[in-house]
Amino acid sequence: MKKEHMMKYPTEKRMLWLSQVRSVPYRQRVELAAKNGFGWLSTSPMDYKNTRAGGLSDKDIRSVAADNGVRLSYLDPLTSWVPDGLTPGEDPDIKPYLDTTPDDFFRIAEALQVDRIHLIGSFPEGRYTLDELTGHYAAMCDRAAENGLKCLIEAMPLWGLKTVDEVWTIVRDAGRKNSGIIFDTWHYVRGGRNDALLKEIPVGTFDTVQIADGPLVCPPGRSMKRDCLSYRVPIGQGEIPNLEILKILKDAGHIESVGPEIFSDALDKLEGDEIMSRLMPGFEALLDELDKA
Repeated sequence: MKKEHMMKYPTEKRMLWLSQVRSVPYRQRVELAAKNGFGWLSTSPMDYKNTRAGGLSDKDIRSVAADNGVRLSYLDPLTSWVPDGLTPGEDPDIKPYLDTTPDDFFRIAEALQVDRIHLIGSFPEGRYTLDELTGHYAAMCDRAAENGLKCLIEAMPLWGLKTVDEVWTIVRDAGRKNSGIIFDTWHYVRGGRNDALLKEIPVGTFDTVQIADGPLVCPPGRSMKRDCLSYRVPIGQGEIPNLEILKILKDAGHIESVGPEIFSDALDKLEGDEIMSRLMPGFEALLDELDKA
């Protein structure tokens, strides 16, 4: 049975990202989402392939989600929306997660019947101009529209598309109805805040908000990429000013849905219920504070 949560963020506005439950088998992952009040669960091409290799058919995957009242969404990530989507010499541990052709990506989206796809820029800094990126993004939005999909883009300071300023320019200039931005608090702080811009961007542009935590700056001796993908911490245990940022987004009308996104090697070592027991208190406390703010 699903838990009832605060009225302002009911189940249909709560998104569980694959990151924190990436080590949990698919069926259990869906059950954890439902049990903890999340109506949505993200997925990835690599996870889809692993789940299929584990013996589940496309129909099985969809049925497990439907039987638990969970919707699969945000197929993530698509990097090949530009011709050269990867940085040369990419970390071999990360490359399989990033490297999917558009044809394979849309085939998986159709198999899972997701409603949204998630684009990131994992190309090297300076590889493309904003005008070039806008053209590539518009073309991918058009292809997504043919498949009935929203086409969302996220800024990540790990590679060449770093800031909300940049992705807003791309979305604005592409002018596609099925476009939008995924906002991540960790990336926003690490990429460079522009709170004034958040107040100017039109309502409805931000499709969802990801909440993460960790140190304000990357610790010495660790790459930002590795810090992001292995060392995030449960909400409330780091230094990211999540309440401050979320209050700005809330006041501007930008929070359509919300969910934690904690990439953590430490969480990967735990059983699913233990992961959620460490994840949920900080997430719920933050939403309670936001409701009062």
